Amino acid sequence: MEIENRATQAKGKPNVSDMVYERLRNSIYSGEWKPGERIPSESKICEMMSVSRVSARAAISRLMGQGLVERRQGGGTYIRTCSCPDQFEPMIPYMLSGRADRVSMFEFRKIIEVESIGLAAMRADIGQIDQMQAAYEAMAMAKSDELISRYDMQFHHLIAVATNNPVILRIFEIIQDTYLRPMLDQNVAVMGAYGAVYHEKMIRAVERRDVAQAKRLMEEHINNTIQMTAQLNR
Repeated sequence: MEIENRATQAKGKPNVSDMVYERLRNSIYSGEWKPGERIPSESKICEMMSVSRVSARAAISRLMGQGLVERRQGGGTYIRTCSCPDQFEPMIPYMLSGRADRVSMFEFRKIIEVESIGLAAMRADIGQIDQMQAAYEAMAMAKSDELISRYDMQFHHLIAVATNNPVILRIFEIIQDTYLRPMLDQNVAVMGAYGAVYHEKMIRAVERRDVAQAKRLMEEHINNTIQMTAQLNR
Protein backbone atom coordinates (compact mmCIF):
# COMPACT_ATOMS: atom_id res chain seq x y z
CA MET A 1 0.00 0.00 0.00
CA GLU A 2 1.56 3.25 -1.13
CA ILE A 3 2.61 5.87 1.42
CA GLU A 4 1.61 9.26 0.08
CA ASN A 5 3.82 12.30 -0.32
CA ARG A 6 4.45 14.06 3.01
CA ALA A 7 3.36 17.44 1.70
CA THR A 8 0.05 15.97 0.61
CA GLN A 9 -0.38 14.32 4.01
CA ALA A 10 0.23 17.56 5.84
CA LYS A 11 -2.43 19.32 3.78
CA GLY A 12 -4.89 16.50 4.41
CA LYS A 13 -5.62 15.92 0.72
CA PRO A 14 -7.32 12.60 -0.04
CA ASN A 15 -5.47 9.95 -2.01
CA VAL A 16 -7.11 9.84 -5.44
CA SER A 17 -6.43 6.17 -6.13
CA ASP A 18 -8.02 5.31 -2.75
CA MET A 19 -11.18 7.20 -3.70
CA VAL A 20 -11.33 5.51 -7.11
CA TYR A 21 -10.78 2.12 -5.49
CA GLU A 22 -13.58 2.70 -2.97
CA ARG A 23 -16.04 3.72 -5.68
CA LEU A 24 -15.21 0.70 -7.81
CA ARG A 25 -15.31 -1.65 -4.83
CA ASN A 26 -18.69 -0.26 -3.75
CA SER A 27 -20.05 -0.87 -7.25
CA ILE A 28 -19.06 -4.53 -6.84
CA TYR A 29 -20.30 -4.99 -3.26
CA SER A 30 -23.60 -3.22 -3.94
CA GLY A 31 -24.36 -5.54 -6.85
CA GLU A 32 -24.34 -2.70 -9.38
CA TRP A 33 -21.70 -4.70 -11.26
CA LYS A 34 -22.56 -8.40 -11.47
CA PRO A 35 -20.18 -11.39 -11.38
CA GLY A 36 -18.82 -12.03 -14.86
CA GLU A 37 -19.57 -8.48 -16.01
CA ARG A 38 -16.88 -6.39 -17.64
CA ILE A 39 -16.00 -3.22 -15.73
CA PRO A 40 -15.32 0.09 -17.51
CA SER A 41 -11.91 0.46 -19.13
CA GLU A 42 -9.17 2.59 -17.57
CA SER A 43 -9.90 5.40 -20.01
CA LYS A 44 -13.63 5.24 -19.25
CA ILE A 45 -12.97 5.32 -15.50
CA CYS A 46 -10.75 8.37 -16.03
CA GLU A 47 -13.57 10.06 -17.91
CA MET A 48 -16.27 9.06 -15.40
CA MET A 49 -14.33 10.16 -12.32
CA SER A 50 -12.12 12.92 -13.74
CA VAL A 51 -8.93 11.19 -12.57
CA SER A 52 -5.62 10.28 -14.13
CA ARG A 53 -4.87 6.94 -15.77
CA VAL A 54 -2.29 6.28 -13.04
CA SER A 55 -4.97 6.54 -10.33
CA ALA A 56 -7.41 4.35 -12.28
CA ARG A 57 -4.75 1.71 -12.93
CA ALA A 58 -3.69 1.66 -9.25
CA ALA A 59 -7.30 1.18 -8.12
CA ILE A 60 -7.89 -1.66 -10.58
CA SER A 61 -4.62 -3.33 -9.56
CA ARG A 62 -5.75 -3.19 -5.94
CA LEU A 63 -9.05 -4.88 -6.83
CA MET A 64 -7.12 -7.55 -8.72
CA GLY A 65 -4.83 -8.08 -5.72
CA GLN A 66 -7.89 -8.72 -3.57
CA GLY A 67 -9.31 -11.20 -6.05
CA LEU A 68 -12.37 -9.09 -6.88
CA VAL A 69 -11.61 -8.69 -10.58
CA GLU A 70 -9.52 -10.46 -13.20
CA ARG A 71 -8.07 -9.62 -16.60
CA ARG A 72 -9.07 -12.01 -19.35
CA GLN A 73 -7.29 -13.02 -22.49
CA GLY A 74 -8.43 -10.85 -25.33
CA GLY A 75 -8.73 -7.73 -23.21
CA GLY A 76 -10.91 -6.31 -20.52
CA THR A 77 -11.24 -6.61 -16.75
CA TYR A 78 -14.16 -8.60 -15.33
CA ILE A 79 -15.83 -9.14 -11.97
CA ARG A 80 -14.80 -12.56 -10.77
CA THR A 81 -17.65 -15.05 -10.52
CA CYS A 82 -16.14 -15.94 -7.15
CA SER A 83 -14.59 -12.73 -5.83
CA CYS A 84 -12.40 -14.58 -3.33
CA PRO A 85 -10.71 -17.97 -3.09
CA ASP A 86 -13.19 -20.85 -2.78
CA GLN A 87 -12.25 -21.56 0.83
CA PHE A 88 -13.17 -17.98 1.81
CA GLU A 89 -16.40 -17.66 -0.19
CA PRO A 90 -18.72 -18.63 2.71
CA MET A 91 -17.17 -15.87 4.84
CA ILE A 92 -18.17 -13.00 2.60
CA PRO A 93 -21.98 -12.88 3.16
CA TYR A 94 -21.39 -13.10 6.91
CA MET A 95 -18.82 -10.32 6.88
CA LEU A 96 -20.91 -8.05 4.68
CA SER A 97 -23.94 -8.55 6.94
CA GLY A 98 -22.08 -6.86 9.82
CA ARG A 99 -23.19 -9.54 12.28
CA ALA A 100 -19.83 -9.94 14.03
CA ASP A 101 -19.67 -7.76 17.14
CA ARG A 102 -16.69 -5.66 18.21
CA VAL A 103 -15.62 -8.06 20.95
CA SER A 104 -15.46 -10.93 18.44
CA MET A 105 -13.44 -8.81 16.05
CA PHE A 106 -11.01 -7.71 18.75
CA GLU A 107 -10.49 -11.35 19.71
CA PHE A 108 -9.90 -12.21 16.05
CA ARG A 109 -7.44 -9.32 15.71
CA LYS A 110 -5.44 -10.54 18.69
CA ILE A 111 -5.19 -14.04 17.26
CA ILE A 112 -4.07 -12.78 13.84
CA GLU A 113 -2.11 -9.62 14.58
CA VAL A 114 -0.12 -10.73 17.62
CA GLU A 115 1.26 -13.68 15.67
CA SER A 116 1.63 -11.56 12.52
CA ILE A 117 3.92 -9.03 14.15
CA GLY A 118 5.95 -11.89 15.58
CA LEU A 119 6.52 -13.15 12.04
CA ALA A 120 7.20 -9.60 10.85
CA ALA A 121 9.90 -9.24 13.53
CA MET A 122 11.58 -12.32 12.08
CA ARG A 123 11.09 -11.60 8.38
CA ALA A 124 10.62 -7.89 7.63
CA ASP A 125 13.26 -6.39 5.34
CA ILE A 126 14.63 -2.86 5.58
CA GLY A 127 12.24 -1.52 2.94
CA GLN A 128 9.22 -2.89 4.79
CA ILE A 129 10.41 -1.43 8.09
CA ASP A 130 10.92 1.95 6.38
CA GLN A 131 7.35 1.80 5.08
CA MET A 132 6.06 1.07 8.60
CA GLN A 133 8.03 4.07 9.86
CA ALA A 134 6.53 6.29 7.15
CA ALA A 135 3.00 5.11 7.99
CA TYR A 136 3.62 5.76 11.70
CA GLU A 137 4.94 9.29 11.03
CA ALA A 138 2.03 10.07 8.70
CA MET A 139 -0.46 8.91 11.34
CA ALA A 140 1.26 10.95 14.07
CA MET A 141 1.17 14.10 11.87
CA ALA A 142 -2.35 13.64 10.49
CA LYS A 143 -4.83 16.41 11.36
CA SER A 144 -8.12 14.64 10.72
CA ASP A 145 -9.74 11.42 11.92
CA GLU A 146 -10.05 10.26 8.31
CA LEU A 147 -6.30 10.51 7.73
CA ILE A 148 -5.40 9.03 11.12
CA SER A 149 -7.60 6.01 10.35
CA ARG A 150 -6.13 5.65 6.86
CA TYR A 151 -2.54 5.54 8.11
CA ASP A 152 -3.54 3.29 11.00
CA MET A 153 -4.85 0.83 8.41
CA GLN A 154 -1.69 1.19 6.33
CA PHE A 155 0.46 0.30 9.31
CA HIS A 156 -1.47 -2.87 10.11
CA HIS A 157 -1.57 -3.83 6.43
CA LEU A 158 2.22 -3.44 6.26
CA ILE A 159 2.60 -5.83 9.20
CA ALA A 160 0.58 -8.41 7.26
CA VAL A 161 2.79 -7.81 4.21
CA ALA A 162 5.95 -8.18 6.31
CA THR A 163 4.91 -11.65 7.52
CA ASN A 164 5.73 -12.82 3.98
CA ASN A 165 2.85 -15.24 4.47
CA PRO A 166 0.37 -15.03 1.57
CA VAL A 167 -2.47 -16.66 3.56
CA ILE A 168 -2.22 -14.10 6.38
CA LEU A 169 -2.06 -11.24 3.88
CA ARG A 170 -5.03 -12.58 1.91
CA ILE A 171 -7.20 -12.92 5.02
CA PHE A 172 -6.24 -9.41 6.13
CA GLU A 173 -7.14 -7.94 2.74
CA ILE A 174 -10.49 -9.75 2.67
CA ILE A 175 -11.56 -8.29 6.02
CA GLN A 176 -9.89 -4.89 5.91
CA ASP A 177 -12.67 -3.03 4.12
CA THR A 178 -15.64 -5.01 5.43
CA TYR A 179 -14.66 -4.93 9.09
CA LEU A 180 -11.29 -3.43 9.96
CA ARG A 181 -11.78 -0.04 8.32
CA PRO A 182 -15.09 0.75 10.09
CA MET A 183 -13.62 -0.60 13.33
CA LEU A 184 -10.53 1.61 13.07
CA ASP A 185 -12.74 4.60 12.21
CA GLN A 186 -14.65 4.04 15.45
CA ASN A 187 -11.44 3.57 17.44
CA VAL A 188 -9.94 6.80 16.07
CA ALA A 189 -13.14 8.72 16.88
CA VAL A 190 -12.46 7.90 20.54
CA MET A 191 -8.66 7.71 20.71
CA GLY A 192 -7.42 10.01 17.95
CA ALA A 193 -3.80 9.20 17.02
CA TYR A 194 -3.02 7.58 20.39
CA GLY A 195 -2.31 4.25 18.69
CA ALA A 196 0.69 5.76 16.93
CA VAL A 197 2.59 5.60 20.24
CA TYR A 198 2.37 1.81 20.14
CA HIS A 199 3.15 1.69 16.44
CA GLU A 200 6.51 3.36 17.04
CA LYS A 201 7.36 0.95 19.85
CA MET A 202 6.45 -2.02 17.66
CA ILE A 203 8.63 -0.76 14.83
CA ARG A 204 11.61 -0.56 17.19
CA ALA A 205 10.95 -4.13 18.36
CA VAL A 206 10.76 -5.31 14.73
CA GLU A 207 14.03 -3.53 13.96
CA ARG A 208 15.71 -5.37 16.87
CA ARG A 209 14.18 -8.69 15.76
CA ASP A 210 12.68 -8.91 19.24
CA VAL A 211 9.80 -11.28 18.54
CA ALA A 212 8.58 -11.58 22.15
CA GLN A 213 8.54 -7.81 22.70
CA ALA A 214 6.80 -7.13 19.38
CA LYS A 215 4.06 -9.62 20.25
CA ARG A 216 3.69 -8.27 23.79
CA LEU A 217 3.31 -4.71 22.49
CA MET A 218 0.69 -5.70 19.91
CA GLU A 219 -1.36 -7.55 22.53
CA GLU A 220 -1.07 -4.62 24.93
CA HIS A 221 -2.03 -2.21 22.15
CA ILE A 222 -5.19 -4.16 21.30
CA ASN A 223 -6.13 -4.65 24.97
CA ASN A 224 -5.75 -0.91 25.64
CA THR A 225 -7.87 -0.13 22.59
CA ILE A 226 -10.60 -2.47 23.89
CA GLN A 227 -10.62 -0.65 27.23
CA MET A 228 -10.53 2.85 25.75
CA THR A 229 -13.32 2.20 23.24
CA ALA A 230 -15.55 0.23 25.63
CA GLN A 231 -17.83 3.26 25.82
CA LEU A 232 -18.96 2.53 22.24
CA ASN A 233 -20.92 -0.46 23.54
CA ARG A 234 -22.60 1.43 26.42
